[in-house]
Amino acid sequence: MKTQLGIPTSIREAGVQEADFLAKVDKLADDAFDDQCTGANPRYPLIAKQIMLDTFYGREFSEADNSVAAEGEAKAVKSEKKTKKA
Repeated sequence: MKTQLGIPTSIREAGVQEADFLAKVDKLADDAFDDQCTGANPRYPLIAKQIMLDTFYGREFSEADNSVAAEGEAKAVKSEKKTKKA
């Protein structure tokens, strides 16, 4: 359907340069983690970076590959953010 409507199938196809995207993907994922809606979302927020990478390259996201690692990373980031605020 995307092809029929002329919608790019990835961020890269939309014209974003890989170097520019990779330079900003960590901040994008961090901003998504800090979004006020994240607390109400039952998904682990650090999978956001993987979703963004998969979207850039036009790959399908597979949570099964990332959920265990993301859970540990989410706990580490939350702990790190609490330490920074203190």
